[in-house]
Amino acid sequence: MVAPLPIAAVPNMTVVARIRVRNGQPDVEAIFTGGYIEATASPKGDLDLPGRWVDWENRVPAPSWISVGWRDKDNWRNSGARATLDRLVKEAHIEPYDGPEVDWPSWRTFVAAKGNPYVTMAGLSPDLWALGHSTPTTAAVIQQDGMIVADCSDSPSLAVLRGWLSEWEAAGRPAPDVHTPILVRRGNGQGPSGWDLRLIDPSGTCSLRR
Repeated sequence: MVAPLPIAAVPNMTVVARIRVRNGQPDVEAIFTGGYIEATASPKGDLDLPGRWVDWENRVPAPSWISVGWRDKDNWRNSGARATLDRLVKEAHIEPYDGPEVDWPSWRTFVAAKGNPYVTMAGLSPDLWALGHSTPTTAAVIQQDGMIVADCSDSPSLAVLRGWLSEWEAAGRPAPDVHTPILVRRGNGQGPSGWDLRLIDPSGTCSLRR
């Protein structure tokens, strides 16, 4: 079978996996760059937003949204995600990335393979995705156009993001299909069962994503 699978619990983090079932066990033979239009439980009128995993959105003064990997640590009001988005939009430090043009499929797959629980996706500008790191008190992302946006110039998240970018460049901006994929059974009898897609990046680092 060929299926699109998420590799992190934030939007726009999907690969297409070729899976073969042998003796009742699935095995991922390869992954490719690709995705799908996400289905929603009800009709979706706002096409500016991803279909799921959006933790907060602003409609004024301009549309913006954020998705945080640490949503299980946020409260039921999602006030942490709201504050993080406000930091990026209202108190932003902006600097250009000094590397070549961002190869988005390579960059997002590299970040997903790290398995960091504080990975963050955002839409701060129309038609531009942004990906980086945040916590309830700090945030930094790089947009598809190469602009880096952070809460301040000495942001701890900005230091993390710069480190990820350096590692990515040092690894040669690996293509998505050079990551080694495996499936691991999920569920301990107390919740939904299924399979998680694990990516092992070229350096040997593992991540576990549903």
